[in-house]
Amino acid sequence: MADEIIIEDAAAKPPRTWDFLLTVFLLFILLLLTALFVFLGFGFSVATLSCADSSEACNGLVISVGTLLATAGPAVIALAGIITSVVFIARRRVAFVVPLVACLAVVGLFALGSWLVRIAVP
Repeated sequence: MADEIIIEDAAAKPPRTWDFLLTVFLLFILLLLTALFVFLGFGFSVATLSCADSSEACNGLVISVGTLLATAGPAVIALAGIITSVVFIARRRVAFVVPLVACLAVVGLFALGSWLVRIAVP
């Protein structure tokens, strides 16, 4: 009985065209940011090259964690944001907030990963 009411409520709401178009635009921006940050994250593995020449020891674990955060983190956040946005659109809830928050999370996670790599290399 409760399931029928929820289904009828979602079907009774009119679609919001502005929300759908804004969500699709923000998802596109999220995919571009993710592709850029994954590409740049692979460059952090080059940070270990300066460790071979220096007399100071680099922290390899922190470099690995930072590289993983900057490379895999944005992809995981983007996937979760896309799935959640599709569910929100299907249930006719305001969905543009989800990719907006996901974009901010992707930028923040990449910044955290790059900061970790930067502090690990003397």
